[in-house]
Amino acid sequence: MNQSRDADLSRSLRPDGGVLHALVLDDNRETRNWICETLLSTLPGAVIATAATCAEAEAALFQSGTRYDFALIDLDLPDGHGIDIIRAIARDLPDTLPVVITIFEDDASLFDALAAGAMGYILKGVKAASLADQFRRIAAGEPPISPRIAQRMIAHFQAHAATPRPEAALPDVALTAREQEVLRLLGKGFTGTDIAAALGITPNTCASHTKSIYRKLNISSRAEAALAASRRGLI
Repeated sequence: MNQSRDADLSRSLRPDGGVLHALVLDDNRETRNWICETLLSTLPGAVIATAATCAEAEAALFQSGTRYDFALIDLDLPDGHGIDIIRAIARDLPDTLPVVITIFEDDASLFDALAAGAMGYILKGVKAASLADQFRRIAAGEPPISPRIAQRMIAHFQAHAATPRPEAALPDVALTAREQEVLRLLGKGFTGTDIAAALGITPNTCASHTKSIYRKLNISSRAEAALAASRRGLI
């Protein structure tokens, strides 16, 4: 396991003023380095640990004494499966956000990871700028779902729903017209930046609307937001 530290640690990245710590688990050295470089350029001051195997990840998470704010986890690893690491984090490390970063976008990988406790799902085949935006959202406490993955989730739930759930059957939760617009775009996989641009509002206003939506609907992830938007007929 290797660690890299940006020279400028004066910038506090946690809400409590502490330094942000992240773990990158990927067995491909070039990919791992690309992820780390993008993280450091996006979140200056972050401290990043790397692991190439499940065993190294377990040592970093459970034996190093470091509290990680989030872990970026590949699924296919030499000595096991990333889902096992996700499950361990969800069970024993409530302060660590597990986020998948993978090439796999099939339903089995996606839903197994979400069921294990993954709070985000990023596809590797994206440009560095898009990946950087995903990392900013993680640091802001907004777990990311890649747009293609959001679309697959919607299609899956629509195809497997035993009976449709019309708006009338949902709890009577009042969303403002603007919140419904934001929820619709969240459901389509738009990022906070994209939503703000589409609606002509600031990113901070968009974040406020998103938090209000999550609170009102008692949800905590973009995956649940996509499902809520689908059930309400917004997408």
